[in-house]
Amino acid sequence: AGLESGHAYGKALRTVKSCVGSTWCRFGQQDSVSMAVLLEDRYKGVRAPHKFKMGVSGCLRECAEAQSKDLGLIATSKGYNMYVCGNGGAKPRHATLLVSDIDEATCLKYSDRFLMFYISTAKHLQRTAPWLEELPGGIEYLRKVVIDDSLGLCADFEAMMASNVGNYKCEWKEVVYDEGLQKKFQQYVNTSETQQTEQIEYIDMRKQRHPNTYDLPDIEGPMLYSKEAAPESWPWVLAGQVEDFPHNGGVAVKHGKEEVAVFHLPGQAEEDGRWLCVQNLCPHKQVRAISRGLVGVKPEGLITLADPVYKSIYDLRTGSGMSHANLNLSTFQVKVDEQGQVLVKLPPADQMADSFARQSQEAAEKKNFKPPPRGSHPDIQVPRAPKNGVNLEW
Repeated sequence: AGLESGHAYGKALRTVKSCVGSTWCRFGQQDSVSMAVLLEDRYKGVRAPHKFKMGVSGCLRECAEAQSKDLGLIATSKGYNMYVCGNGGAKPRHATLLVSDIDEATCLKYSDRFLMFYISTAKHLQRTAPWLEELPGGIEYLRKVVIDDSLGLCADFEAMMASNVGNYKCEWKEVVYDEGLQKKFQQYVNTSETQQTEQIEYIDMRKQRHPNTYDLPDIEGPMLYSKEAAPESWPWVLAGQVEDFPHNGGVAVKHGKEEVAVFHLPGQAEEDGRWLCVQNLCPHKQVRAISRGLVGVKPEGLITLADPVYKSIYDLRTGSGMSHANLNLSTFQVKVDEQGQVLVKLPPADQMADSFARQSQEAAEKKNFKPPPRGSHPDIQVPRAPKNGVNLEW
């Protein structure tokens, strides 16, 4: 099936694990590799209450650890034994045998029914193991539903899965061939230019290229710029067209070496709340991610913004810190002209870059911050002294 959408992070199928099966192993009872590929290709892209994992072992030696998966198949001389509702992790649970000695076609049929029953009835963010524990009647009830069709819903479950398989599209592939979709993944809405803003440096560790990741110090104190105090001499900078901005979300706008985040909230009753602009640099650990923040509106009308990385909360209208009073965002004026162009009133690019750089430097000097020379934790000392005449340096 290949490594397609969702395998690393989605509430969806992860890669199906298999042993080498009868193709390469003398103990293999069935072709577990082909079965695993068939399962992965069938269920890729299925959205579920939580992630779900599958495994296919070619014999009872269980090299693929199928009994620790949400759905696992173990080959026998007559076909496969199907196990369900297992998981590893912090609270491991052994999977339960659902049915024995079934052929490949029956495996797919029962898998379709099981998954759709789980997807249709489980709570949000509930794995299959706790779902089964809460299911009235437990595994016996599940057998009646999936195998005996006691609810008369199996035809619907199979049709739902067939529709999902027939309508599957790889979101990544669509973006590669669609220029309109590609614009949604540009670093900046106003230019195709890019710049490295993730504060990632690389060092040599164990003779390999390794990211030297670390957190920058918080920038505390008043905001640098306020839209209420913006001088008339500041230019109006073109940020893009109205249609370039997603509803109820933000995008980054490049201004020289600096960035601002522009938010479009068309549902706001007051005009001054429909277009808002703040600095893209979060004062908390200096992460450039404000444009990807989560926007919320409180009952009293207060518009809030949560930093997507560390969840620091700000008043999006004023830039004032709510979760941390000493952390504040600069704010800037936004307007839309008659041609549908979104314009932001910003200081000259060089002046803005110098001001933010000086603010960051002052924060580092105040806390005597220096990036660690190697590794991500300055307190971890790696022994490098020779032992018994043997050099321990990698």
